[in-house]
Amino acid sequence: MIIQLQNDQAVACIDTMGAQLISLKDQAGLEYIWQRDPDIWKNCSPILFPIVGNLRDGKTRINGSEYEIEKHGPCKTLEFQVVSADERETVFSLTQDRFPEGTYPYEFELRVRYRLEGSRLTAALEVENRDKDSIWYCLGFHTGFRCPLNEEEKFEDYYLEFLEEQKYGYRRYDVERLEFDMSKEYPFPGKDGLRIPLTRELFANDAFWFDHPSSKSVSLKSEKGEKGVQVDYEDFDTVAFWTQTREDAAFLCIEPWNGSAVCSDEDNEFIHKNHIRKLETGKTAVYTMTVHLLGNR
Repeated sequence: MIIQLQNDQAVACIDTMGAQLISLKDQAGLEYIWQRDPDIWKNCSPILFPIVGNLRDGKTRINGSEYEIEKHGPCKTLEFQVVSADERETVFSLTQDRFPEGTYPYEFELRVRYRLEGSRLTAALEVENRDKDSIWYCLGFHTGFRCPLNEEEKFEDYYLEFLEEQKYGYRRYDVERLEFDMSKEYPFPGKDGLRIPLTRELFANDAFWFDHPSSKSVSLKSEKGEKGVQVDYEDFDTVAFWTQTREDAAFLCIEPWNGSAVCSDEDNEFIHKNHIRKLETGKTAVYTMTVHLLGNR
């Protein structure tokens, strides 16, 4: 089922399958979200929980037992329940009983809340611990924005721009070992720690990841147009960027994470994962990402 939010400046559509944002259009009807293409990338904005990326050999150990969790977790293939919905806000819910057996041992409710205000869409992940003990998890967004937005532009016309100067470098994914290489920090791939010109070569090793971002806001902009997006991610420790190297992969994913794919300096104990979150019994934690549509009045 598709839920629609709308006002006089924007329209957003969310699929109950995975609670994925599948469309975000401005008042002129311009689409900002990658439209799912199974021959290129079949998703568009999957919710990542209870892991981000892959585990070593697809498995992890929790409280002495082994669990098998698919890449990014199973949320993208599960139907969420609609808790509430109107033109301004909708809330989706998923609990542990929908997870495949042997995936994750904790009792929880994951709510995904979308709110549209003007040309700004806020998405929040709300994790409630319903277990008798503390729970551990990673989580994040994986939103694919159309890039380029217009036919007269190309991918290389675009750039990423941080709100504040990035003081640290980034990590590369080792596509042979299927892990982030933590033995080396690569220099910021642009000028002044602020702007990264986009090229396909940047993604030759899959995603690149800032595990110590100095800024909690980044924009995707074009040298040839005013339209773009600004993404704020105050509640996330890290941010990654991903697309494919093929020319017809007309998207760029901006991915705020608490956690990551397996790192070279990690063992297989779940609680040892970088940037993992711990939540006490009965508590709820909220993690928010806000998307601003740029160049709209």
